[in-house]
Amino acid sequence: MKLRHDPYQVFRGSQTPAGLYARQKWLDEADTPTWQTDFDETVKALLAGQLPDGSWQHASITTVSALFGLHLTVRSTNSRIKDALDWLFQEMQRVAGDVGSWNGSEIEAAELRGLPFVSSRPQMLLTGVTLFLCSIFNRQSDPVVLAVYQRLQKDDFIKENLVRDVASMHNIFRALVVHPLYAHEALATEAVDIYAVMQKENGEWGPPLSFYQTVNALAHLNSPESEAQLERAFSRLFASQHADGTWGRHDREWNTFLCIHALKNKGML
Repeated sequence: MKLRHDPYQVFRGSQTPAGLYARQKWLDEADTPTWQTDFDETVKALLAGQLPDGSWQHASITTVSALFGLHLTVRSTNSRIKDALDWLFQEMQRVAGDVGSWNGSEIEAAELRGLPFVSSRPQMLLTGVTLFLCSIFNRQSDPVVLAVYQRLQKDDFIKENLVRDVASMHNIFRALVVHPLYAHEALATEAVDIYAVMQKENGEWGPPLSFYQTVNALAHLNSPESEAQLERAFSRLFASQHADGTWGRHDREWNTFLCIHALKNKGML
């Protein structure tokens, strides 16, 4: 399969974290003065407003958004990122309490724009995003982080409710696939099996899952079960690309970022 249109056009000149990542990694602009200026301005804006306790506005999703933006730009951990992760981990423990709890109102999708997570109950969302961010900022081996991963694996309540609350499952799955050990453990495997049952012939999984997010998540794995689903999903991707190289009806830059990242993970770009 070959893409019909150049998928990189949407990132040219972009100053969003995803756009800067694309310009650095995929368009080889990292050594240009324009990229460096745009990078500096965006990172300054991302760090603006960080409070002494490490958070932004004492708000978990605002802090998550800033940290994810810093992951796409700064990449490596520094003292300010460490403080933010420490605050977020404490907030996760406060809100989640027992990670097996599925109570509470769902966090709205609008709050999660530009993040690889879907609207779900706060306990599972905060657990998923916190573990995800700890792993991508190289804290995946911290004992306190590993303890939460281990609890998830052993929690029968979570396993029994995967099908009932697919959105929460997906947010936990995002944390599992970026961890070098737990991407291959039973909970991740069970989630992939549930995705397989949900997937339609046209490659979509349907609500509450985001097609582009699910493609991106599964592309972190190399199992036969995930590959079979990606084959159908990639066929849909190649057929549905817009003439300007993007994907989706809304948030086209973000959707395109997720698609390209997945295709590159599989050596298809």
